[in-house]
Amino acid sequence: MPQQDFAIGVDIGGGSTKIGLVSAGGDIVARRRIVVDSSDGADAIVGRYAEAIRDITAAHPQERPLGIGIGFPGRIHPDNLSGNLGNIPALDDFPLAERLGELFSLPAQMENDGTAAGLAEAMFGRDRDAQRLLLIAAGTGIGVSLTIDGKPFITSGGGLGNAGQLIIHGTEGQPCRQGCIGCLESLASGDALNGIARRYCAEVPASALAARARDLGREADASDVIVTAFEGDPAARAMLTDVGRWLGRGAATWAQIFAPDVILLGGGLSAAGDMLLEPLEKEARACGLDMYLAPVRFSLASLGNEAGIIGAAAQIFLANKP
Repeated sequence: MPQQDFAIGVDIGGGSTKIGLVSAGGDIVARRRIVVDSSDGADAIVGRYAEAIRDITAAHPQERPLGIGIGFPGRIHPDNLSGNLGNIPALDDFPLAERLGELFSLPAQMENDGTAAGLAEAMFGRDRDAQRLLLIAAGTGIGVSLTIDGKPFITSGGGLGNAGQLIIHGTEGQPCRQGCIGCLESLASGDALNGIARRYCAEVPASALAARARDLGREADASDVIVTAFEGDPAARAMLTDVGRWLGRGAATWAQIFAPDVILLGGGLSAAGDMLLEPLEKEARACGLDMYLAPVRFSLASLGNEAGIIGAAAQIFLANKP
């Protein structure tokens, strides 16, 4: 039996980072979760990442990794070694890939986390046979990635630029978390849904959503909207429908630019399933040109929260393809 290749995947999130040993078949063999404090400096963070990688490789001495791939939640500099506008300010403009590569004498590279998730779906997901796969990663923000023939299509910043900041309302709208005015992310991201949920709870304190937030002792957020929607609450379902419709307008626009054959919905908000996907698809098909939308199949991303680690490691497998 031929020996299988492995790579380390580092999926950087806001409050935690997931690190895993991933096989060339897309299986996560081992994983660790690192909680990062906002006061941690870059060197301290690198030290904790390195400790986790050493722990994983020591436990699996036969699975020698080919390299280290990093999924970074922000724009990637052209050298693919550092980025900025991420969730961890200490890592902005810090040569993270170079540092980890030097520590382990391995090739290392960094990609935008949305691009990495799209690569994971294209290489290992249910829709890996798609020629042009567009992933909408709807989480705290909105990431959009395009994979063509199994390879990420990059315009700038390690992905499709800031496609999630597609301008909808312009100066008549509200700013998103990055400061773009009246964009899609200000209307249809997890951050936007947090605000929608909290305003609704203030206006309707007797609602199921407000009651859940009180029971949990915190403000309502997007996850509460999803839970109460699954429980049948019409107000929560209406919120998801509205978010889905906004995302559908974005999907129609991206379809008319990139002509994908598959559009996947991923990210944390995809936990809402068809309650979000159905209004998204309906709005996209109603708004967009049939010549672009008719061939598109809409579906939920299949790898879920695993996509980040798998996609980070997949950069290394792609780089080692003959």
